[in-house]
Amino acid sequence: MAGGRTEGSRGGHPAPDLELRNRALDELVALIHDLAASRTGGRSDEALAGARALQRKAQFMVDFVEAENSMGFHAPQEAARILGEAIDYARQGQLALRGELSPRP
Repeated sequence: MAGGRTEGSRGGHPAPDLELRNRALDELVALIHDLAASRTGGRSDEALAGARALQRKAQFMVDFVEAENSMGFHAPQEAARILGEAIDYARQGQLALRGELSPRP
């Protein structure tokens, strides 16, 4: 393992499915840190509501793939699609925090 992540068989680089999973987790954690910093910085719960809703959506998608316990082994294309959605929701949450996106219902 390098950097705490499982490696694939490509000379020490994470396998493509792990790269996508790790990216989804990294984006989710970045959004959570941004939410915490915004709250610490004095933003109200109301001001953070949209970004928090997007964080919950991203978290659900990541949890869905992780809870399956095979990281998409049985349906790798569907797992990739779901992780892509998680990344998108996390990025939308960061844009919402910056005021660059009005969250969709």
